Amino acid sequence: MTIPELPRRLGRALPILTRFQRRPDGAASLPPARGAGFARGFVAMRHANYRRYWFGQIGSLVGAWMQSVALPWLVLQLGGSPLQLGMVMAFMFGPSLFLAPLGGVLADRVDKRRTLIAVNLVSMLQASTLFVLALTGVVEIWHVYLLALVAGFANAVEMPVRQAFVAELVPPEDRTNAIALSSTSFNLSRVIGPAVAGVTIAVFGVAINFGVNAVSYLSVIAGLWLIDGRQLFRLPRPDQFPSIRSSLGEGLRYARATPTVLWPLVLLGGVAAFAMNFQTLLPLFTLDALRMDSGGYGALFATMGAGSLIGSLTLAFATSQRPMLRLIIGGGTAFLALAFVLGFVRSPLLAFPLVAGIGLSSMLMVNTINVTIQNSVPDALRGRVMSLYVMVFAGSAPIGGLLAGALAQAFGAPMAFSIGAVLASGVLALVAWRLRSVKMPRLSASPVLQPVPRPREALREAA
Repeated sequence: MTIPELPRRLGRALPILTRFQRRPDGAASLPPARGAGFARGFVAMRHANYRRYWFGQIGSLVGAWMQSVALPWLVLQLGGSPLQLGMVMAFMFGPSLFLAPLGGVLADRVDKRRTLIAVNLVSMLQASTLFVLALTGVVEIWHVYLLALVAGFANAVEMPVRQAFVAELVPPEDRTNAIALSSTSFNLSRVIGPAVAGVTIAVFGVAINFGVNAVSYLSVIAGLWLIDGRQLFRLPRPDQFPSIRSSLGEGLRYARATPTVLWPLVLLGGVAAFAMNFQTLLPLFTLDALRMDSGGYGALFATMGAGSLIGSLTLAFATSQRPMLRLIIGGGTAFLALAFVLGFVRSPLLAFPLVAGIGLSSMLMVNTINVTIQNSVPDALRGRVMSLYVMVFAGSAPIGGLLAGALAQAFGAPMAFSIGAVLASGVLALVAWRLRSVKMPRLSASPVLQPVPRPREALREAA
C-alpha cells in the first residue's frame, strides 16, 4: 500500500466511514453518522476532502513541531538570554495580534484552498532559508528574529483561513468531530515531532530539523491540491462585498454581543498569555531545573503532546449532553493547578506525568472553546470571528513570551510556571462567574447553516 492510497484504505476499513460520492448541487448532505465506539470518533473521515486535508496536515505538522523544538534550542546555542528567547516568540506570533482580523476578512472573501497553498509555499521558503543559515554556521540571532517575523506574517494569514476552511470540508452535523480530529492531527504530530527532534538535535544538530520542516510542507500542499473544490460546503458568494472596515466591525460587534464567543475568547487570551508559554520556559526548565539535555527536552515536549492527543481524542469520542462550560472550566482548572505544581518540581520522574496532564487538560479546554465558538457563529461570519480566536490565542504569545522570559530571568523558569498559573486563575474565575447563567452549546449539538444576519439583526439575535 502506498501513502497516497492510505486515506482511501482507511475509508474502506471502517464501516461507518463510507467513501464520499459526488452529489448533484442542492442535494442533501450525508446523514449524521450513527455509531458507537471507535467509528463514532472518526465520522468526519467519511468525506474524501477531509481525509485528503487531514493526512496532508499531519505530515507537515510533524516538521513544524521539529522546528518549534529546535528554534529555542538554537537561540540558547547562540548565547541568547531568556528574554531574547521570549523576543523570538514575540516576533513569531506578534503579527497575529494585529493582522489576524484582516486574515479573517480575507478568509470570508477568497478561495481558502488556494490561499492556504500560497501561504504554505511562503512558509516552506522561510524554513529553507533557516536551514541553509544554520547548516552553514553563519546564522546569528538577528537572522532568527527576522525569519521568526516572516513566519509570524504567514501565520497571521494562514491560521484564520485554516480555521474557517475546516468548516467547508464537512457538513454541519460533522463539524464538531472535524474540529476535534484536526486538533488530534496537531497533537499526534506534537508527540512525534518533538521526540524525533530531540534525537536529531543530539545526533545531527539543530539545522536538520529546519530542513525536514521545509520538505514537510510538500505534504500539506499536496493534500490541499488534491481537494475537490466542487465538493466543498460553501456559502454562495455575494455580488459585492462590504468595505474591509465594515466587515471588521461586523465581526467584532457580533463577538462582543455573543457571550458564548466573547467570554471563551477572554479566557483563552488570559490563560494563553499567562500560563501557556512552554516554548519559552520548557527549554530553560529542562536545562536548569531537571538537568537534562536536548534528548530530555524533546521527550518532555513529546510527553506533553501525548497528553494533548488524549485530550483531543476525548472530545472527538465524547457523546455527553452536558453543556460545554463544564469542560472549559474543568479543563482550565486542572491545567492551571498542574502548571502551578510543576514550578516546584525538580525530578524528571515527577515532571513527565505532570506535563502529560498539562497537555491533556489544556487541550480539552482549548478544543472545547474552539467548538463553542464555531457552534455560536453563522457561516458567513465564520472567518472574521475565528480570526479573533486566532488573534487572541496566537496574539497572546508575544505578550506571554516576553512576560515569561522576564519572569524566568528574574526568578527562574520553574517559578515563572507557578506565577503564570496564579495570574491566569484570576481570569478563569472571572469568566466562570460571567458565564454562570449563560446557556452554552452542548457537546453533541450540531451547528446549523445560517444566512448571515445584518449587523443589527446579529446583535439582536446574540442578545
